[in-house]
Amino acid sequence: MDTTTPTSAAPFLRHSHEIAAAITLRAGARALVGPAPLSAAAAVVVTTTCGALATRIALLRFLADPSPADASGLTGVDPFTEPMPAALLGRGPAPDPDRVRRAGDRCVEAWRAWSRTGGSGQTVVGVAGALALGAWCSWALGSELRAATRARYALDLRADDPLATLVDRMCRTRRPPAWRR
Repeated sequence: MDTTTPTSAAPFLRHSHEIAAAITLRAGARALVGPAPLSAAAAVVVTTTCGALATRIALLRFLADPSPADASGLTGVDPFTEPMPAALLGRGPAPDPDRVRRAGDRCVEAWRAWSRTGGSGQTVVGVAGALALGAWCSWALGSELRAATRARYALDLRADDPLATLVDRMCRTRRPPAWRR
């Protein structure tokens, strides 16, 4: 059941999937970049974390940070009051390519795990969100074809996903990140 009452700690969290995403944010970040293979439980955490735009933007900011960032202080982004990370559009310092590649591949692994279960257990919004984040990771690494494919799969699941729409548009207009030019 979704609620429309904002929490006092994070007024931009209004629905149950947004609250679940915020709760799993740090664990989702660790699952995306950690050394251990993505387990079934970690795949659920990744898709849950990607269930809200605020947490996806926080994950993107975390992944784009070129320094070895620690997920313990990670918090969601309020897209209405905080500036979007420059990396969203490929500006700023280049992220660590190995970290971004691993995260993108794990986003796709989470989608595949969801697909193997017949689409049960996680919300479509989170699975589409994970694919959209994986699309951004591919785009950030200069693989526009892979990014466009991932974005289209995300849009097939959820036609109004904002991150997938943005990545798809950047790929169609052949706009690479500034750090790849």
